[in-house]
Amino acid sequence: MPHYYFHLHGSGAADMDGQKFPDDAAAIAEAKEVAGDLRIGRVSMSQERIVVKNARRETIHEEPL
Repeated sequence: MPHYYFHLHGSGAADMDGQKFPDDAAAIAEAKEVAGDLRIGRVSMSQERIVVKNARRETIHEEPL
């Protein structure tokens, strides 16, 4: 199963361990869900976003918060 990393751009938080998902679509869906949870009760910070990278450390998606 492919490995993905979820970095929180704008806060300096980097995912060093990553998680396994069946494919890019599943990893992107997870980023969207987490971003939605993080948006609750927050003022939008236009520069904050979840950056999803694959096992080759290539960016496959960016989800704004």
